[in-house]
Amino acid sequence: MWLMRRSEKGGPATRLTAAGLVVACSLSVGTALVARADSVSDQKKRNDQKIAALGQQLEGTNASLARAYVNLQRTNAALPIAQQRVVAAQGAQARAVAAQAAAEATEARAIDAEAKARAHNEAVAQRLAVAQANEQRAKEQLAKSSTDLVSSQDALDSYAAEVFQGGDQESQLGMVFGSTSPQDFANRLVMADTASAVASDTIDTLAAMTADNTSTRSYLTAVRGEIDDLKRQAEAALRGAEAAAAAATQAKNQAIVAKNNAVTATQNAAAARTQLDQLKAKQTGYAADLAVQRKNEAADLASARAESARLQAILVEQARKARIAEQKRLAKLRAQREAKIRAERAKAAAAKKRGQVYVPKTPPPVQSDNTPSNYLSYPAIGPTTSGFGMRWHPVLQKWMLHDGLDWGIACGTPVYAAAPGSIVRAGWRASGWGNQVVIDHGIHRGVDLVTTYNHLTSIVKFSGSVNRGQLIGYSGTTGYSTGCHLHFGVYEDGTPVNPRKWL
Repeated sequence: MWLMRRSEKGGPATRLTAAGLVVACSLSVGTALVARADSVSDQKKRNDQKIAALGQQLEGTNASLARAYVNLQRTNAALPIAQQRVVAAQGAQARAVAAQAAAEATEARAIDAEAKARAHNEAVAQRLAVAQANEQRAKEQLAKSSTDLVSSQDALDSYAAEVFQGGDQESQLGMVFGSTSPQDFANRLVMADTASAVASDTIDTLAAMTADNTSTRSYLTAVRGEIDDLKRQAEAALRGAEAAAAAATQAKNQAIVAKNNAVTATQNAAAARTQLDQLKAKQTGYAADLAVQRKNEAADLASARAESARLQAILVEQARKARIAEQKRLAKLRAQREAKIRAERAKAAAAKKRGQVYVPKTPPPVQSDNTPSNYLSYPAIGPTTSGFGMRWHPVLQKWMLHDGLDWGIACGTPVYAAAPGSIVRAGWRASGWGNQVVIDHGIHRGVDLVTTYNHLTSIVKFSGSVNRGQLIGYSGTTGYSTGCHLHFGVYEDGTPVNPRKWL
């Protein structure tokens, strides 16, 4: 019989025992996964930084080649991370499956313990019921024997009163000695003997009943002690059964959680493996694409060199003309100065003839150039993402000149003329500069100074003269560019130089 269940909650020890295994497994698995996740996250950040740097290195490269190379490098960088995720996911899967098996074993032990506890509780309940029934029967027997004992005692007391206290005609002695004849005496003696025998039997019965009553009381005392002990056992059995039931329920819930975790871990491992396989397939495709684009790059480079040579030729010719114009301007200024000097000397000579004194005024010498070192203004403000100089091209595997400064600014940022000048050309350049504006600022410090503004989203000034700070276009990522920025170039007599020497 299942005694009344007062609560479904087990004791603290039971709760800790049932939950301990899964909690411990969860903590160990969780800690390992967090550590691996941190490691993978750090690797991804480093790889993203490398890919971003690659984008800067690839400026001036055919966009298709740059894209194919960046894609390949991105998959190459992602493959080790994906492989680590597969290993981590498979490890988590193995741990989750082991945790599931352990949880299910714990559940089985808890269910078996519950069954034993229930059986023990039933056995104790049956023994208690038997003892209580025996107690009831003993109580009833004791009550009946007590009643019979009182009746027998009353009868015996009445008999004694008749023998010793009754009148001559009523008592047994009177009945014997009051006989009127021998026959009557004999009859009375037989009757007295019969009465005495009955009294003797009553005394014997009374003695037996008294002994039985004493035995029944002793038995009842023993049964009541047994009942008290069985009640304590029943209470303990009930607590044990309740604790076992709570532990079994908790173990079952933990087994369900462990099973769900195992299913999730299996799915994660499968997803990680699928992602790895997809990355490998992409890597193969990107490698093939890169091989094709690398072949096309030679023709694009030849075109870019030709375009650069044309621009340089234009700028060299522009510098020649500017230098001739500057020489003519200086010659004219010098001739004007010499004329002023001669005129002043003539005035001094005429004054002397008149007896007067005239101090001739000497005009300042003609300065060929007074341009300051920071003659150029910044055409836009932003962080420098790539400087001027030689840099390694990761695809072509050779050093190439990066002939300007790159500023990382958002597409659509206003771009201004760095100094007064005239636009040499403006428009789309197929060589890789995209939308480009070229401004000639004239001769400064002995060289023809030219600035270029490249990869513009749009151009607002295509020809004519410009003032310092005048809007000429908006930044972008046109041409051979891997991201929004402004490529700012400076040329001296057609030769690219570091713009910082003029800013």
